[in-house]
Amino acid sequence: SVCINDTEASKAVIRRLIENGHTQIGILGGYLEHSKVACARFNGCMESFEAHNVPFDMEKQYMESFFNMADSYSAMQVLMQKMPDITAVFAMSDVMAIGAIRAINDCGKKVPEDISVVGFDGLELSEYLYPKLTTIRQNRERIAQRSVEILLDSIDNGGKAVHETVPFAIVVGESTKKL
Repeated sequence: SVCINDTEASKAVIRRLIENGHTQIGILGGYLEHSKVACARFNGCMESFEAHNVPFDMEKQYMESFFNMADSYSAMQVLMQKMPDITAVFAMSDVMAIGAIRAINDCGKKVPEDISVVGFDGLELSEYLYPKLTTIRQNRERIAQRSVEILLDSIDNGGKAVHETVPFAIVVGESTKKL
């Protein structure tokens, strides 16, 4: 398998938000009991909150959602009700971030003026949103290339199973602001 380190990427997102003055951070994430990816990303968030001595209230600040726009739209509405003082939200996928942005706008708030939003995946679509989405970019080309190389080596040479991580990048768009 070839992937990024989801835990480290999420840890970096929360660190960046905290360094930009945000402490009232909500998370739109997957169902932790069913998704290893959501668990890895959640664990990275928790490590960053702990490292920066920022308290996190699971009941108030975490909303489970399927990784789609409609479900994250609804989850963001609930999150804003639970956290009227929210200044930032980390959505565990770009499509979740899109749903969150729509919910924020429909509630009469603005991104990033009122609430900063960060996504995850680095989908090309995120560059065309308004505002452009701040996101974790996974190097899909590198992941695909290494996956094929490993597969061919396994077929041709009896290569052993490999687990490899590739670097990620935080792409700063227009959906976040410093407080």
